[in-house]
Amino acid sequence: MLAINADNDSRTRIREFVQEKNLQQRMLVRGDGVGFQQYHLKRLPTVYFIDRKGNVVSRAPGYQSYDQLEKSLKKALGR
Repeated sequence: MLAINADNDSRTRIREFVQEKNLQQRMLVRGDGVGFQQYHLKRLPTVYFIDRKGNVVSRAPGYQSYDQLEKSLKKALGR
């Protein structure tokens, strides 16, 4: 799992947020609104599932239920 910082937060602020929320995923830190520009984000969070070949098989803006996440994950894994 990879999280992308879509804002202009400093590395220090991001580290604090990750520790505060006890996040385990890697964090891509780019700033300058890159998440919104390059990844076409309109809502946060936006969840992407990418298959083993690197193809986006699911893109869902907003919070997802466990069932929705599980369904998308199975699709990405080809199950």
